[in-house]
Order: sequence, then C-alpha cells, then structure tokens
Amino acid sequence: MAESVDPDALMQQTSRYFSALTDVILSQGGTVDKFIGDAIMAFWNAPNRQADHCERACRAALQAKAANQAINRQFEAEGLLPFHTRFGIHVGDAVVGNLGSSERMNYTALGNVVNLAARLEGLNKQYDTEILVSESVYQRIKYRFRCRFVDMVIAKGMVSETRIYELLEERLSDTNGECRGSTLEADLFR
Repeated sequence: MAESVDPDALMQQTSRYFSALTDVILSQGGTVDKFIGDAIMAFWNAPNRQADHCERACRAALQAKAANQAINRQFEAEGLLPFHTRFGIHVGDAVVGNLGSSERMNYTALGNVVNLAARLEGLNKQYDTEILVSESVYQRIKYRFRCRFVDMVIAKGMVSETRIYELLEERLSDTNGECRGSTLEADLFR
C-alpha cells in the first residue's frame, strides 16, 4: 500500500486500524508491545499474571479479526484499500522487561516464543488462513475454542517440528458449563 497511497493518508488509515485492533487487545488484558510497520506485537500474562492468558489471546485474535473486517468495510466505503491481517499465537517462556539503551528503553518480550509466534503469523499466507496457533496453545484452549489441524511444520529459523492449527471460533457455553459449537460453524470452514 505504501507504494500507491499518499503517506499522510496512509498514516491516518493505519492509525485508525491500529486503534481498532488495540482496543480489542486491551479489552482482553493484553499488553501492546509495539507497532512494527502495519503489525502489532502484543503479549499476555505480563506485567500481571493471568491464569487464562491463552484464552484471552485467542479471544483477542478472533475479536481483532472481526474488528478488522468492520474497519475494512469503512475503508472500502471511503475508497481506501483494506488491511489484510494475519495472527500467530504461541505460548512459552519469555523474558519480559525493560530492554534498550541508556537513551531509550522499551518494555518488551524476548525469546524463541516470540519468534515462533511471528513465524506462525507469516505461515498464514502459505496456508490461506488468518489465525494460526501452535500445538502448545491448542492443548490449552481446545475445549474452549474450535480449531482445525493444518499441518506439521518446522518454521523458518526453528529446529523442531510443531503442529499448527487454524483458530476458528470460541465455543459457546451452555447452562451446565459444557462447551458446544455455535451456529456459525458451517460459515467458518474453508
């Protein structure tokens, strides 16, 4: 988009896009780490512990997908190009804290967990998906969210293989606390 759009107009559009997705991340207790070009890096479970951090991240991705679709309808009505958003979610150990130099610090997360999440985001393009989660995320959320197995991969820069899943939807809870699929299931299959 940067090649064909006026820089001022692109900045205003990107700010609207970031605002819509940031609102969702914050509503699910996420920490917005940084904006990287047109991407947002966010994490959960820091600075405050969250027992349900995987569920919160998955819920945020689904809600951000919906928010992205809504903002894209506005953009298209205004004659603007839409933003195509992809998400990668992984869970694991990371170092979280202030990093930088004596002149500039950034509260961030470091570790292989961050790298794999970024690789999953990129793999969406290859698999024509929007939200990919790792096996370790899937194992934590499989009773609350409906997922579809996609493939076994060794992501770029990684040495071990991981199973990846497409995150489709959050399951609805009935009055007994049991999870059941929603009426949207058929619409979300590819």
